Amino acid sequence: MKIELKKEAKIHIVLSGILLVILLFSVITYNIKLKGNRRTFIFPSVENGKLIVETRYLQKNPQKDSITFFIDELLLGSGVERTKLLFTSGTRLESAFLRKDILYLNLSDDLMQMGDGVLDIEEGVELLKKNVRINFPKVKTIQIFVNGRFAFE
Repeated sequence: MKIELKKEAKIHIVLSGILLVILLFSVITYNIKLKGNRRTFIFPSVENGKLIVETRYLQKNPQKDSITFFIDELLLGSGVERTKLLFTSGTRLESAFLRKDILYLNLSDDLMQMGDGVLDIEEGVELLKKNVRINFPKVKTIQIFVNGRFAFE
């Protein structure tokens, strides 16, 4: 006994297959997104001073909020070779908090040291601000303190 499908039944089977493929694609895309928040990091090149853009997926850290975790990663430097650090190695974020649209950053006094492969302090501060504004558009103003004392505007 041979069963033949009508033309309408064949169309339903094809459409069901297409919907299944779309569903699988959506599930895979959703799981990739769960790997972390996409953040953009900008560092200066050692050779020509041009800016190098690096993209990282940062996992959620239960001990830190997203801005604090981002700045910690930024201060560590680039994963790409031949880029400068924003500040001298060892500069760390002492504290940070966001009130309304103003971000207050308290950095360690290692920031005031000059070193090889490091930007000038003013350039480093401007690039830090640029990185924060790109990744956190709700931040309008950034106030930087060094060891609890107001540093720059």
